[in-house]
Amino acid sequence: MSVKYKDYYEILGVERNSSDAAIKKAYRKLARQFHPDVNQTSGAQARFQEISEAYEVLGDPEKRKRYDQLGANWQQGQDFTPPPGWENVHFEFGDNGAPGFGFSGQGGFSDFFASIFGDMADGGAFHSGKGFRRSPPQAANEEVELALSLEEAWNGGKKRISVYNSAGASKTYNLNIPARIRDGAKLRMKNQGSAGDLIVRISIKPHPRFRVSGADLETTLNLSPPEAVLGTKAELPLLNGRAELRVPPGTPSGKKFKLKGQGLGKQGGRFGDLLVTVAVEIPAQPTPAERDLYEKLLALRRNRN
Repeated sequence: MSVKYKDYYEILGVERNSSDAAIKKAYRKLARQFHPDVNQTSGAQARFQEISEAYEVLGDPEKRKRYDQLGANWQQGQDFTPPPGWENVHFEFGDNGAPGFGFSGQGGFSDFFASIFGDMADGGAFHSGKGFRRSPPQAANEEVELALSLEEAWNGGKKRISVYNSAGASKTYNLNIPARIRDGAKLRMKNQGSAGDLIVRISIKPHPRFRVSGADLETTLNLSPPEAVLGTKAELPLLNGRAELRVPPGTPSGKKFKLKGQGLGKQGGRFGDLLVTVAVEIPAQPTPAERDLYEKLLALRRNRN
Protein backbone atom coordinates (compact mmCIF):
# COMPACT_ATOMS: atom_id res chain seq x y z
CA MET A 1 0.00 0.00 0.00
CA SER A 2 1.35 3.42 -0.95
CA VAL A 3 1.52 6.09 1.78
CA LYS A 4 2.94 9.59 2.00
CA TYR A 5 6.61 9.74 2.95
CA LYS A 6 7.46 11.74 6.06
CA ASP A 7 10.84 13.45 6.29
CA TYR A 8 11.28 13.41 10.06
CA TYR A 9 14.48 15.46 9.84
CA GLU A 10 12.67 18.19 7.91
CA ILE A 11 9.77 18.10 10.38
CA LEU A 12 12.16 18.80 13.29
CA GLY A 13 14.26 21.22 11.24
CA VAL A 14 17.55 19.36 11.71
CA GLU A 15 20.21 17.89 9.44
CA ARG A 16 20.43 14.13 8.87
CA ASN A 17 23.82 14.04 10.62
CA SER A 18 22.60 15.96 13.67
CA SER A 19 23.60 14.69 17.10
CA ASP A 20 21.09 13.16 19.51
CA ALA A 21 21.40 16.28 21.67
CA ALA A 22 20.61 18.58 18.73
CA ILE A 23 17.56 16.50 17.79
CA LYS A 24 16.31 16.53 21.37
CA LYS A 25 16.83 20.31 21.60
CA ALA A 26 14.91 20.90 18.36
CA TYR A 27 12.07 18.66 19.54
CA ARG A 28 11.76 20.45 22.90
CA LYS A 29 11.65 23.86 21.21
CA LEU A 30 8.95 22.84 18.72
CA ALA A 31 6.94 20.90 21.30
CA ARG A 32 6.76 23.95 23.56
CA GLN A 33 5.68 26.08 20.60
CA PHE A 34 2.92 23.78 19.34
CA HIS A 35 1.75 21.95 22.50
CA PRO A 36 -2.07 22.11 22.51
CA ASP A 37 -2.06 23.35 26.12
CA VAL A 38 -0.27 26.56 25.10
CA ASN A 39 -1.12 26.90 21.40
CA GLN A 40 -4.80 27.03 20.52
CA THR A 41 -4.36 28.06 16.87
CA SER A 42 -5.75 25.96 14.05
CA GLY A 43 -3.41 23.17 13.08
CA ALA A 44 -1.28 23.32 16.24
CA GLN A 45 -2.47 19.94 17.53
CA ALA A 46 -1.77 18.23 14.20
CA ARG A 47 1.67 19.87 14.08
CA PHE A 48 2.40 18.74 17.63
CA GLN A 49 1.40 15.19 16.74
CA GLU A 50 3.69 15.28 13.69
CA ILE A 51 6.58 16.60 15.81
CA SER A 52 6.00 13.92 18.44
CA GLU A 53 6.00 11.17 15.81
CA ALA A 54 9.23 12.50 14.30
CA TYR A 55 10.95 12.49 17.69
CA GLU A 56 9.61 9.03 18.52
CA VAL A 57 11.71 7.86 15.56
CA LEU A 58 14.76 10.13 15.60
CA GLY A 59 15.01 10.11 19.41
CA ASP A 60 15.37 6.32 19.47
CA PRO A 61 18.71 5.00 18.11
CA GLU A 62 17.22 1.76 16.75
CA LYS A 63 14.25 3.41 15.07
CA ARG A 64 16.47 6.16 13.65
CA LYS A 65 18.89 3.57 12.23
CA ARG A 66 16.05 1.70 10.54
CA TYR A 67 14.53 4.92 9.20
CA ASP A 68 17.89 6.02 7.78
CA GLN A 69 18.08 2.76 5.83
CA LEU A 70 15.36 4.15 3.55
CA GLY A 71 17.95 6.59 2.19
CA ALA A 72 18.07 10.37 1.87
CA ASN A 73 16.51 10.73 -1.59
CA TRP A 74 12.87 10.75 -0.52
CA GLN A 75 10.93 14.01 -0.33
CA GLN A 76 8.29 15.05 2.21
CA GLY A 77 4.82 14.06 0.97
CA GLN A 78 6.11 11.83 -1.85
CA ASP A 79 4.26 8.56 -2.52
CA PHE A 80 6.09 5.79 -0.67
CA THR A 81 5.85 2.01 -0.62
CA PRO A 82 7.89 0.06 1.98
CA PRO A 83 10.75 -1.98 0.45
CA PRO A 84 10.40 -5.79 0.40
CA GLY A 85 11.26 -7.40 3.72
CA TRP A 86 9.88 -4.60 5.88
CA GLU A 87 6.56 -6.32 6.52
CA ASN A 88 5.51 -7.56 9.93
CA VAL A 89 8.20 -5.63 11.79
CA HIS A 90 7.29 -4.50 15.29
CA PHE A 91 8.96 -1.93 17.54
CA GLU A 92 7.88 -1.20 21.09
CA PHE A 93 6.76 2.32 21.95
CA GLY A 94 8.53 3.80 24.94
CA ASP A 95 9.91 6.89 26.64
CA ASN A 96 12.71 8.29 24.52
CA GLY A 97 13.86 10.86 27.01
CA ALA A 98 11.58 13.82 26.31
CA PRO A 99 9.89 14.54 29.65
CA GLY A 100 7.02 16.91 29.77
CA PHE A 101 5.54 16.32 26.31
CA GLY A 102 3.29 13.27 26.33
CA PHE A 103 1.76 11.87 23.15
CA SER A 104 -1.39 10.98 25.08
CA GLY A 105 -4.73 12.00 23.71
CA GLN A 106 -3.21 13.28 20.49
CA GLY A 107 -4.15 10.29 18.34
CA GLY A 108 -2.05 7.46 16.93
CA PHE A 109 0.89 7.34 14.59
CA SER A 110 0.65 7.91 10.84
CA ASP A 111 0.25 5.20 8.20
CA PHE A 112 3.82 5.95 7.11
CA PHE A 113 5.09 5.19 10.63
CA ALA A 114 3.12 1.95 10.74
CA SER A 115 4.41 0.93 7.31
CA ILE A 116 8.04 0.89 8.46
CA PHE A 117 7.73 0.13 12.18
CA GLY A 118 4.73 -2.19 12.29
CA ASP A 119 1.29 -1.95 13.83
CA MET A 120 1.52 -0.26 17.22
CA ALA A 121 -1.80 -1.56 18.44
CA ASP A 122 -0.46 -4.82 19.89
CA GLY A 123 1.95 -4.41 22.74
CA GLY A 124 2.55 -0.74 21.99
CA ALA A 125 1.14 2.41 23.48
CA PHE A 126 -2.46 2.65 24.55
CA HIS A 127 -3.80 6.20 24.29
CA SER A 128 -6.46 6.82 26.89
CA GLY A 129 -7.40 10.32 25.73
CA LYS A 130 -7.56 11.28 29.43
CA GLY A 131 -4.07 12.67 29.88
CA PHE A 132 -2.37 9.31 30.47
CA ARG A 133 -0.11 7.12 28.37
CA ARG A 134 0.20 3.43 29.16
CA SER A 135 3.71 2.12 28.52
CA PRO A 136 4.55 -1.53 27.84
CA PRO A 137 4.59 -3.32 31.21
CA GLN A 138 7.97 -3.88 32.77
CA ALA A 139 7.97 -7.15 34.74
CA ALA A 140 4.70 -7.32 36.69
CA ASN A 141 4.27 -3.57 37.16
CA GLU A 142 2.29 -1.12 35.09
CA GLU A 143 3.32 2.45 34.40
CA VAL A 144 1.11 5.34 33.35
CA GLU A 145 1.89 9.00 32.78
CA LEU A 146 -0.01 11.80 34.48
CA ALA A 147 0.37 15.25 32.92
CA LEU A 148 0.01 18.14 35.40
CA SER A 149 0.05 21.89 35.01
CA LEU A 150 2.95 23.55 36.82
CA GLU A 151 0.48 24.99 39.32
CA GLU A 152 -0.92 21.51 40.06
CA ALA A 153 2.60 20.15 40.53
CA TRP A 154 3.50 23.04 42.84
CA ASN A 155 0.41 22.83 45.04
CA GLY A 156 0.00 19.05 45.10
CA GLY A 157 -3.18 17.59 46.59
CA LYS A 158 -5.63 14.84 45.73
CA LYS A 159 -6.20 13.78 42.14
CA ARG A 160 -8.69 11.26 40.77
CA ILE A 161 -7.21 9.36 37.84
CA SER A 162 -8.78 6.85 35.49
CA VAL A 163 -6.53 4.25 33.89
CA TYR A 164 -7.80 2.48 30.79
CA ASN A 165 -6.81 -0.98 29.64
CA SER A 166 -6.65 -2.34 26.10
CA ALA A 167 -10.28 -3.51 26.33
CA GLY A 168 -11.47 0.03 27.01
CA ALA A 169 -12.39 -0.64 30.65
CA SER A 170 -11.26 1.88 33.23
CA LYS A 171 -10.39 1.85 36.90
CA THR A 172 -10.37 5.00 39.04
CA TYR A 173 -7.82 5.75 41.75
CA ASN A 174 -7.47 8.49 44.35
CA LEU A 175 -3.88 9.72 44.16
CA ASN A 176 -2.14 11.94 46.72
CA ILE A 177 0.33 14.19 44.93
CA PRO A 178 3.07 15.74 47.10
CA ALA A 179 3.43 19.51 46.84
CA ARG A 180 6.16 20.76 44.48
CA ILE A 181 6.59 17.37 42.83
CA ARG A 182 9.16 17.49 40.05
CA ASP A 183 8.90 16.45 36.42
CA GLY A 184 9.68 12.76 35.96
CA ALA A 185 8.91 11.79 39.55
CA LYS A 186 7.24 8.41 40.03
CA LEU A 187 4.49 7.57 42.52
CA ARG A 188 4.05 3.89 43.33
CA MET A 189 0.66 2.42 44.24
CA LYS A 190 1.30 -0.99 45.74
CA ASN A 191 -0.62 -3.91 44.21
CA GLN A 192 -2.85 -1.61 42.14
CA GLY A 193 -1.67 -2.77 38.73
CA SER A 194 -3.03 -5.68 36.72
CA ALA A 195 -0.44 -8.03 38.19
CA GLY A 196 1.72 -5.85 40.42
CA ASP A 197 2.23 -2.21 41.33
CA LEU A 198 0.85 0.78 39.44
CA ILE A 199 3.53 3.40 38.87
CA VAL A 200 2.36 6.92 38.03
CA ARG A 201 5.03 8.97 36.29
CA ILE A 202 4.56 12.75 36.53
CA SER A 203 5.09 15.02 33.55
CA ILE A 204 4.69 18.79 33.77
CA LYS A 205 3.05 20.63 30.91
CA PRO A 206 4.69 23.67 29.29
CA HIS A 207 4.02 26.91 31.16
CA PRO A 208 3.71 30.38 29.59
CA ARG A 209 5.98 32.04 32.21
CA PHE A 210 8.23 29.40 33.77
CA ARG A 211 10.46 26.71 32.26
CA VAL A 212 11.20 23.50 34.16
CA SER A 213 14.83 22.38 34.35
CA GLY A 214 15.07 19.40 36.68
CA ALA A 215 14.17 20.72 40.13
CA ASP A 216 14.87 24.32 39.08
CA LEU A 217 12.47 26.78 37.50
CA GLU A 218 13.61 29.39 34.99
CA THR A 219 11.99 32.67 33.98
CA THR A 220 12.85 35.90 32.19
CA LEU A 221 12.77 39.42 33.63
CA ASN A 222 12.33 42.16 31.01
CA LEU A 223 13.97 45.50 31.82
CA SER A 224 14.09 48.80 29.98
CA PRO A 225 17.54 50.31 29.27
CA PRO A 226 17.17 52.93 32.04
CA GLU A 227 16.23 50.24 34.57
CA ALA A 228 19.25 48.16 33.57
CA VAL A 229 21.63 51.15 33.72
CA LEU A 230 20.34 52.78 36.91
CA GLY A 231 19.09 49.70 38.74
CA THR A 232 15.58 49.05 39.98
CA LYS A 233 13.39 47.00 42.27
CA ALA A 234 11.41 44.60 40.10
CA GLU A 235 8.29 42.79 41.21
CA LEU A 236 8.56 39.16 40.19
CA PRO A 237 5.51 36.85 40.02
CA LEU A 238 5.99 33.47 41.70
CA LEU A 239 3.84 30.36 41.85
CA ASN A 240 3.09 31.12 45.50
CA GLY A 241 2.84 34.91 45.39
CA ARG A 242 5.24 37.66 44.40
CA ALA A 243 8.81 38.64 45.28
CA GLU A 244 10.77 41.86 44.99
CA LEU A 245 14.08 41.50 43.17
CA ARG A 246 16.72 44.18 43.61
CA VAL A 247 18.48 44.77 40.29
CA PRO A 248 21.80 46.61 40.80
CA PRO A 249 22.91 49.44 38.48
CA GLY A 250 24.72 48.38 35.34
CA THR A 251 22.98 45.01 34.99
CA PRO A 252 23.61 43.60 31.50
CA SER A 253 21.21 41.55 29.41
CA GLY A 254 21.74 37.85 30.16
CA LYS A 255 22.59 38.41 33.83
CA LYS A 256 21.15 35.64 36.01
CA PHE A 257 19.74 35.93 39.51
CA LYS A 258 18.90 33.03 41.80
CA LEU A 259 16.00 32.85 44.23
CA LYS A 260 16.94 29.93 46.43
CA GLY A 261 14.34 27.35 47.35
CA GLN A 262 11.73 28.61 44.88
CA GLY A 263 11.92 25.53 42.65
CA LEU A 264 10.47 22.03 42.75
CA GLY A 265 11.25 19.19 45.13
CA LYS A 266 14.58 17.37 45.32
CA GLN A 267 15.62 14.29 47.22
CA GLY A 268 16.23 14.72 50.93
CA GLY A 269 13.43 17.24 51.42
CA ARG A 270 15.33 20.00 49.64
CA PHE A 271 14.07 22.27 46.84
CA GLY A 272 15.47 23.63 43.63
CA ASP A 273 15.87 27.31 42.82
CA LEU A 274 14.21 29.90 40.60
CA LEU A 275 16.71 31.20 38.04
CA VAL A 276 15.88 34.65 36.65
CA THR A 277 17.53 35.81 33.41
CA VAL A 278 17.52 39.53 32.59
CA ALA A 279 16.50 40.62 29.10
CA VAL A 280 17.07 44.31 28.30
CA GLU A 281 14.37 45.43 25.90
CA ILE A 282 15.47 47.90 23.23
CA PRO A 283 12.51 49.94 21.92
CA ALA A 284 12.02 49.20 18.23
CA GLN A 285 10.13 52.48 17.68
CA PRO A 286 11.15 55.03 20.32
CA THR A 287 8.99 58.10 20.75
CA PRO A 288 10.40 61.47 19.63
CA ALA A 289 11.16 62.34 23.26
CA GLU A 290 12.93 59.01 23.82
CA ARG A 291 14.90 59.38 20.61
CA ASP A 292 16.03 62.86 21.68
CA LEU A 293 17.28 61.48 25.01
CA TYR A 294 19.12 58.59 23.31
CA GLU A 295 20.79 61.05 20.93
CA LYS A 296 21.93 63.15 23.90
CA LEU A 297 23.29 60.05 25.63
CA LEU A 298 25.14 59.07 22.46
CA ALA A 299 26.68 62.54 22.22
CA LEU A 300 27.78 62.35 25.86
CA ARG A 301 29.48 58.97 25.27
CA ARG A 302 31.27 60.29 22.18
CA ASN A 303 32.48 63.37 24.07
CA ARG A 304 33.66 61.20 26.96
CA ASN A 305 35.72 59.06 24.63
